[in-house]
Amino acid sequence: MKIFYFFIFIYFSIINSSFSNDTKHISYPFTAKELVFECEAWIPGETAAQQEAKREYPCIRFIQSSINTYQLIRSENINKLPDLCLSNVLNLQRHKDVFIKYVKTNPGKNNLDASKVLFESLIDSYCK
Repeated sequence: MKIFYFFIFIYFSIINSSFSNDTKHISYPFTAKELVFECEAWIPGETAAQQEAKREYPCIRFIQSSINTYQLIRSENINKLPDLCLSNVLNLQRHKDVFIKYVKTNPGKNNLDASKVLFESLIDSYCK
């Protein structure tokens, strides 16, 4: 009997909601302020590989994965998303510095989604 109730619970909590047309998707974005905190913990002079096991590593990986995801989506919708104007040489350290400077000069962006602010900062810095 317990197994029956378990499956009923799973059905109503997960499966049934996935078929509902009025399901709202909730996200908990990483804010620009939180990413700046992670990025400022970066240790100068160390590569991402050297910091892999350290706390600072999430900053660079977040930036890299956000850029990669944006570029992939843009390749499918080239007319809908603006170019980030990145060079052919990947320089995550520079992108990190651009992001931190942009957030510090625009404190109103602190509580916005970090990936959106990252893209704004790159476009603002590189697309001139």
